[in-house]
Amino acid sequence: MRAGRQLMVAAALVLPVLAGCGQLQEGRDRLDQAQQGLDKATACVDALEAAGYTPNLADVEQAQDDARTKADEISALAQRVGDRTLQDRLLDVQASLDQVATGQITLQNGLNWSQQHLEKTAAVADTCAEVTG
Repeated sequence: MRAGRQLMVAAALVLPVLAGCGQLQEGRDRLDQAQQGLDKATACVDALEAAGYTPNLADVEQAQDDARTKADEISALAQRVGDRTLQDRLLDVQASLDQVATGQITLQNGLNWSQQHLEKTAAVADTCAEVTG
């Protein structure tokens, strides 16, 4: 009987502590979710800034250099992004800029490329709208 009573007293003392641990874990989970949301929002700001770059095709050499720099920046950002859809969209933009960096896009075919690049940038914006809610 005495052992049963001690067990009940111990349980009465431990339950509030366990409940507090549960609340602490719940608080940590909320903080993690908020941090992930902030990380996604920050990534989207960076993604939209980088993806929105349009090279000046009148200066081919400068356009190639600038496009390479932006493509590398987008590649690094895509590796840090946790959202798979956003990552895929960024890689599409990177591939688009790689075309400029490698000289495939010139002033003559730049109009068609610009339209396609704009569509890829819009896809990043759409994804960011979904990711950040």
